[in-house]
Amino acid sequence: MRKSRSRQLLLIALAASIQIVSYHVRANSTPAAICPTGTDTPYPAYSNTGDTPSIAIWRDLTSLPVNCHIALDEPAALGVALAAHFTFTGTSNELATRLGAISELQGIKYWSVTDNNWRELITDASALRSANPTDTREDFTAQEMLSGQTLHFAQNDTRSWGTNVYSVQKKDSSPNQLVFFSENVSNIKLGLITLFAKNTAQSITFITQANGTLWSYYSLAVIKDGTFAAKEHSLINRQAALYRFLIGQASDQEPPLAR
Repeated sequence: MRKSRSRQLLLIALAASIQIVSYHVRANSTPAAICPTGTDTPYPAYSNTGDTPSIAIWRDLTSLPVNCHIALDEPAALGVALAAHFTFTGTSNELATRLGAISELQGIKYWSVTDNNWRELITDASALRSANPTDTREDFTAQEMLSGQTLHFAQNDTRSWGTNVYSVQKKDSSPNQLVFFSENVSNIKLGLITLFAKNTAQSITFITQANGTLWSYYSLAVIKDGTFAAKEHSLINRQAALYRFLIGQASDQEPPLAR
């Protein structure tokens, strides 16, 4: 009896420790997402430098502030926000160049909750001259990224079939802040199944210089509809892979944000 009780307590403690190290998450949170603006504190709040990013999850997301740049005509199936501080000694133009280096996304990894392992996320990626996936070109320059024009890029990932086309557009920029909006402009399919109809997987990213070499990162991904909307942990880990790419961290560095 005593042995059984000890084992039960051990399992409870183990489960609790796993939950703590996985990620800090607020599902169906109140208040709603607060995108960074001026001196307002976003929601979720930024994690401390060196800590894993703060994360918030919303199901049936009904509204967003105007400065989030994502319009909701009806409740969105899923929203996931990631907020963190990071150290960077360069300029916002250098960060824009990093974001425009589409071809360098090839080979980045994310933690697959399905496979319970690190998995390649993007097998091929290229900047495009148009929304035509075959109209490839060299990576975008910082000047192009900051121009405000709608740019297109193509990706092949390991969870869908064919080449997916996305757009990215600068919504705001200054010497100490970058704001980019992105969405899928092609249907994302797996065989005959449409995982995301075009314009239903959208994201907004804010990168702000807080003080000197201290920068803040806030990314909100919204899945308006789609089969993938149920897989919130996968969306968290995909966002984490892009964040790690931006700050120069190995995409498969332990631990993953969500298991």
